[in-house]
Amino acid sequence: MKMDYDWVRDRFVIQYLYGQAPPHYATIDLMTKAIAPLATTAGYHYETLLTVLPSAWASYPQGTTFVPRGGGGEIYAIDPSGAPVTTFATGLPGGGTGWTNYSTVRRDDFGVASNDLFYANEGTGHVVRVNAGGNAVWTTMLRRPDGAIARPEAMIVLGSNPRWGPFQNHVLVGENDVVMHNYMIDPATGAWSYMSPALGQVMGGTAESFRIYPFSGGNVALYLSLYNGPASTIWQLTNLTAIPGLQPGDLFVARETPNGGEVWHVYFGAQNQLFAQKVVTVAGDGYLEDMVFAPVPEPGTALLLVAGVLLSRRRR
Repeated sequence: MKMDYDWVRDRFVIQYLYGQAPPHYATIDLMTKAIAPLATTAGYHYETLLTVLPSAWASYPQGTTFVPRGGGGEIYAIDPSGAPVTTFATGLPGGGTGWTNYSTVRRDDFGVASNDLFYANEGTGHVVRVNAGGNAVWTTMLRRPDGAIARPEAMIVLGSNPRWGPFQNHVLVGENDVVMHNYMIDPATGAWSYMSPALGQVMGGTAESFRIYPFSGGNVALYLSLYNGPASTIWQLTNLTAIPGLQPGDLFVARETPNGGEVWHVYFGAQNQLFAQKVVTVAGDGYLEDMVFAPVPEPGTALLLVAGVLLSRRRR
């Protein structure tokens, strides 16, 4: 399942009940692990990568969840209480065929693009920068090296940090397919290129999720969502400071594999030398769908069980 974290309310926000329309969203309390329905939106049952506002933005309060329409074309804003659900942007690229209707919303948290939202639609290959008024600043279409339309899914906006090397001040995009490449987009113009250096070649595949280790450090864990039908789970990885070379602000990249996945710690050293180390491998427990950093609620917690909330697996 796709998810984000609300640091003020100590809860995860997830999309769940895949296979049902309209799309369903819920919260999971960090301390109690209780699941509570949050809202539904218009559209189809396809996956939607969501983002929770870390602070107030435009006319929306902290904790507002932005989600794209299932199948694309619109962005909705879900109030922290679950109601109202309002339409933030319309007229965006949408559609696709079969299971290529996934869509994504991510926010520029570093101010490199005026804190605008970035929208991606897998069915059409488009990425769009959307300003605080809900208007498109630019629209670009990603293509693969063979000229085929790309299937953008994973996305993050990076600011300035030497540890991000040539990735800094770019939008990073991964694909929802078995490919080796990722993309870099200039947030000001929409001009794009293939990620260089080619992180996908190092990891053995494209990115399923990008996250940043919190600059505040502290007692945080990395939570991984694994889809496995009624046995789907969220795993908690602690003791992150034992990862060699880890610094606050470092990039983490997840890669989905058949019935599993990997998480990589990525940073750049002197002369923009790329360091990418695999920190965890999951096999046989479900498909790695997303990850997010969040606090550690209590010592020794190892597993959050999310049973019976996901109904169908994406098809590649």
